[in-house]
Amino acid sequence: MSHSIALSYKGHVTCIPTDTLTLGQLRAHVEQQYGISAVDQKLICKGLLRNDTAMIRDLVPNNSKVVVMGTPSAELASFQALNARRQIGRANNLKYRATSSDVYHTRATTDEYGFDSFKELNIAHRQRDALQMLHRLGRDEGVRQVMRKHKYSVHLLRELHPSERTILGYNRNRGEEIALRLRTDDLEGFRDYESVRRVLMHELAHMVWDAHDDNFHKLNREHCKEVVELDWTVRGQTVGPQAEYYEPQPKEAEAVDGGSLAASGFVLGGSAPSSSDSRDTMREQTYSAYMRRAK
Repeated sequence: MSHSIALSYKGHVTCIPTDTLTLGQLRAHVEQQYGISAVDQKLICKGLLRNDTAMIRDLVPNNSKVVVMGTPSAELASFQALNARRQIGRANNLKYRATSSDVYHTRATTDEYGFDSFKELNIAHRQRDALQMLHRLGRDEGVRQVMRKHKYSVHLLRELHPSERTILGYNRNRGEEIALRLRTDDLEGFRDYESVRRVLMHELAHMVWDAHDDNFHKLNREHCKEVVELDWTVRGQTVGPQAEYYEPQPKEAEAVDGGSLAASGFVLGGSAPSSSDSRDTMREQTYSAYMRRAK
């Protein structure tokens, strides 16, 4: 009488003749069929099957179901790679917190209006890319023209850590320091350049107006229009009065930064945060955390 088993994996059942098959040979079949390495397999029939040299007919009754448990090697490798990236992100974050007092300044342009210096996060992973993005913003002809037209001078343009998730940027003391969030949460990637530049236009509007009032929104819209229209380096696109540009909506302002920062960390033009003012409290805590790390 011939011997066979019903091999089951994730609900898919296959009839396998096992007259001369050992458990080790069955594992090789499973690896070829489902991509599960033999060492990662669990074959179960009224308990775990272990003796790879034994014949299947001696281990399993005829026509019995043998259940395969295990993850295909390709899926396992993908999971391990993802987990490794997360560990790198956590390690980078811890390293930043441990060494964030180190300051790395580079001089910007010699223009009267613009950025005096740049500072990226002190994270080994893609640190150069972050600094290059800050310099790109400083060299952006649209940004340069906006700053010249409005006579803006900013002492420091720095990178904001993604852990400060309540804001995308801030302007401290009308140009003493502008911080922008460049990276994604896991510190592996970077946010879209155009979206970062829009946040910069928002923060430059705080060079004049602290609160998110009508005056601020008007100036912010002017910036977002001028950064496109005044960029004479654009090729193959419409430039000048007919150029397309992003027009920010007033309701978006609070999601960016909540208002300009004074030296104390409070929003300028307002009172100290109270227990009922959760947004200002959160911003105060965010800024205070940055100041502690910077010491």
